[in-house]
Amino acid sequence: MNKFNAMVKTAKKKKPKRKKIVLTEQQKEQNLQRKEIRDLMLNIGFSRFSKIDGKNFVYDGRTSELDDLFYLENILVIMEYTIGDPSSHLLNKKIFYDKVNSDKLKFIDFLLEGNAFSSLKTSFEENILNNYSKREIQLVIVYASKKKIGDEHRNLVQNVCYLDYSIVKYFQVISKIIKKSAKYEFFDFLKLDFDKIGESIKRSSLTPTEQFQGHILPEERSCFQAGFKIVTFYMDANALLKRAYVLRNDGWRNFGNVELYQRLLISKKIKAMRKYLHEQSRVFVNNIIVTLSSKHIKLYDKDKNLLTVDSSGCIKEADTKAQPALIEIENKPNIIGIIDGQHRSYAYHEGDDVYEKTIQKLRTIQNLLVTGILYPENITTEARLRFEAKLFLEINATQQGASSSLKQTIENILNPNSSTAIAKHIITKLNESGPLLDKFEEHWYESDKIKTASIISFGLKPLIKFSGSDSLFKLWNNSQKEKLLEKEFNDQLLNEYKEFCVNEIRNLLIGFSANITKENWAISRKNSTAILSVTTLNGLINCLRFLIENNKTGDSNYYRKCFEKISGFNFKSFKSSQYRKMGESIYKECFIE
Repeated sequence: MNKFNAMVKTAKKKKPKRKKIVLTEQQKEQNLQRKEIRDLMLNIGFSRFSKIDGKNFVYDGRTSELDDLFYLENILVIMEYTIGDPSSHLLNKKIFYDKVNSDKLKFIDFLLEGNAFSSLKTSFEENILNNYSKREIQLVIVYASKKKIGDEHRNLVQNVCYLDYSIVKYFQVISKIIKKSAKYEFFDFLKLDFDKIGESIKRSSLTPTEQFQGHILPEERSCFQAGFKIVTFYMDANALLKRAYVLRNDGWRNFGNVELYQRLLISKKIKAMRKYLHEQSRVFVNNIIVTLSSKHIKLYDKDKNLLTVDSSGCIKEADTKAQPALIEIENKPNIIGIIDGQHRSYAYHEGDDVYEKTIQKLRTIQNLLVTGILYPENITTEARLRFEAKLFLEINATQQGASSSLKQTIENILNPNSSTAIAKHIITKLNESGPLLDKFEEHWYESDKIKTASIISFGLKPLIKFSGSDSLFKLWNNSQKEKLLEKEFNDQLLNEYKEFCVNEIRNLLIGFSANITKENWAISRKNSTAILSVTTLNGLINCLRFLIENNKTGDSNYYRKCFEKISGFNFKSFKSSQYRKMGESIYKECFIE
């Protein structure tokens, strides 16, 4: 009886099983986005205020909410997440963002004194206000969208840092590999002045500098063009990491018409180098190739006399022979561009692995041999980047690690008026706005978008060539256009031609897509009615060639009217190699009376 009673008693104590929560696909995507960014911020060194997300509040008459709030030293980041259409969501947030940005101190007071975030005050005081005043806090609004945001909306909502998904993936990779050492590049992305971050804001002195022993190699001894100085010096790894940046092709930096070429860091390579440093404790003896801006550097001769460098890169007290010198460099991040040697440099990063205890000591002890190219102030950004790309190619052309695609990218940089380079630029611009917004594969992680290689080779290159009766070059009404055929081409003229090509193609696509349903204007192997593909786009591009040849081009409204006849056209009947045939069929269907 007692045993029975015990069993009954045990049964009564059993708690009912909780019903398993089944998340929708949208909720899963939302959670994934938050996890990716939170992990990224944690790797960089940021901390997160808890119990913030999802709480509605009224600020200055505007109802809003905070998705996340991160902090590092005196930096405060308001993070907004969205996985849906960002256009309407962003515009709804504009009023709140404008209010915050107009008086950041007022909003910080609201966070601390308002009733909406009662749990925040104590943690905020302990982690920030114990070290910094409210006025010293650098507040940044970051808008993280899973979908691409068009330029037209970015221009409407300013003073916001746009963390595109491609940038998230980039910093995700970098921060996983070099951990907190990625923070310097992230500060640059946030457009924060380093002089106003952390202990730097408390200094009363001007930007500090450090001096390094080295040599100056004049043009006569390097055979570089006039104004280009080669300087060599020894720099401890910690000093280099603080100042270094790399122009990676999957990064966030944008230099307009010039592509970037450097590869992402390779985790295995970094780990192997850190293991070597841990076990051998010896410095890498081969030199690091970098670029230096003359506005961040001063040169002194052996007697510590300042050498005067003018805007063209000439030194008034110049010697035609290599001379010892003191190289004085500002203590600011992102001022030394690494051309070759990024893995050797970042092997010294501030990590959390088993090698960190050893490497922490080596970072300030071991000196890396740095060879720096000092540019004249008056050099253009385009010219500088082309020079760097050419040098990188020369260094890496014979190495196994330099892929053919990498070499092709650099060749496009060096020859920007080639049909391939122009076509790649057009693809990029079409992907930024209009009917093809975010439809093209741009990054290594994208597998559900349109590949561009065949569009460039078989669609765009014949369309934009500098000859022929069916080329946009023929249509371009510019009296100076023949100068593009000259060896010494004009960058401005080339940019105008690229812009013309983008607008003409986009007008055609606007007119066409206006007659196609949203469901059909899609990339989907599962949806049999979806028509957006390499074949369709190349067909439309070939149709434009027929229009040019027969003087039947027009604006987007003209195309919209003509493409009304496109309903019922069987796009699926054309194979991937039948671009020209499809283009001719579309032309006859819609533009021949």
